[in-house]
Amino acid sequence: MIIETASLMGFGKIHRKTIYFGDGLHVVYGENEAGKTTLKTFLVAMLFGLEKKRGQAAKNDEFHKYLPFMGGIYGGSIEFTYKNHMYQVQRNFSENQDVTVFDRESGRRVSENTELSGNLFSMTREGYLQTLCVSQGEIMAGQELASMLRNYLANMSHSKTQDVDVEKAISYLRKEIRREKKNPAYEQKEELRQILDTKKDEEQQIAQLELERDMLEEQYPEEEPKTILWRIIDWIRGLFGFVRQEDLQKKEIDYQIEMIDLKLSQLYESQKKLIGQRKTFDRLKKQIKETESNILAMQRAMEIIKEASEEIHDAFGKEFEERVSTIMEEITDGTYTKVHIDDAMGIVAMKDGTLLDINYLSTGTVEQIYLAVRIAAAELMFPDEIFPVILDDIFGNFDHQRLQRVLNFLQKTNRQVILFTCRKDVLSILEESGCRYEKTVLNKEET
Repeated sequence: MIIETASLMGFGKIHRKTIYFGDGLHVVYGENEAGKTTLKTFLVAMLFGLEKKRGQAAKNDEFHKYLPFMGGIYGGSIEFTYKNHMYQVQRNFSENQDVTVFDRESGRRVSENTELSGNLFSMTREGYLQTLCVSQGEIMAGQELASMLRNYLANMSHSKTQDVDVEKAISYLRKEIRREKKNPAYEQKEELRQILDTKKDEEQQIAQLELERDMLEEQYPEEEPKTILWRIIDWIRGLFGFVRQEDLQKKEIDYQIEMIDLKLSQLYESQKKLIGQRKTFDRLKKQIKETESNILAMQRAMEIIKEASEEIHDAFGKEFEERVSTIMEEITDGTYTKVHIDDAMGIVAMKDGTLLDINYLSTGTVEQIYLAVRIAAAELMFPDEIFPVILDDIFGNFDHQRLQRVLNFLQKTNRQVILFTCRKDVLSILEESGCRYEKTVLNKEET
């Protein structure tokens, strides 16, 4: 891809301005606050859209940050050549999904309200910002790029395509494991276990109460045959409120039996419920066993993916390391000949036959390594899409010699390079080296 023109109708501080770019190395020079970062953000936004957040986060997002200072249309257009076709992209950021792509030569409308990424090209916004588009203070690649590389290598080894997202698969497995561990069956089983534990002695209680009841029934006083005379006497005693001893004893026994029957009734009812509770308990045990089997299976799947990733890195990562090492050797004039990178973006560089951890290298050398890592990553992950390199004032820690070597390398690359800088020595070095480049000057007064 070669970006040819950028026409800003209104974007941040820039109003109604058109910039023309060369197809090789193009330097956009300007003092601080001249609009260099604004122009860089516009180019990325025209290709991939503008970041727009919601709620409190919206106050600091790109959409609100680059609202036109002078009002009017929020957006513009760019023209670029991509795979032998010329395109013009028009956007109005005030309207969601308001993007139109034209075939520049025929004037035919190629697409409307459809993002370019995933349709016209496969390069993503994240992929571009993690590789070829580097802003001031952001040259050091982090875990995002490491994740992208791991995912790419895993996909290419398993499916020979980038369509399968291995990182998302691992994330999905982790989420599913957490969900399975929150299965309410665990809590329900524990509650039932406590209930069943309290009912273990109910059968013994029932047997004991039934025995006591039988013993009480045996204590009933025997009724001896009574003569007519004794029946009359008992009747007279009843009239005067006298109660026989045998009747008192019988009432006491009846009362005790009634209390036992009440307890037995409660225990019998509890035992009926217990049958259902035991069935539920057994069902929950089976369910939990299946859940734990699923968790083990998913954990094993994650282990297999991780093991495979390490094997993949050993096999496919060598190509990546070799390209980083080649770039690093060139931009350091052979001082660093080998760079080793693990799948967590841990870096070791070789100097004079000695391996040095990145933590023991100078800031300038570290930034050289990360620049090489980003370019090599783009070449590996997007081999058929030659996107421009966009660098926004990233050479703050580069001395004269380092800067000269990096600029020579960039000038020879097969990509368009758009270099934003406020350093005059960048222009001087390019002149001294005889590098072919084009230049745009941004002035505060014009933006």
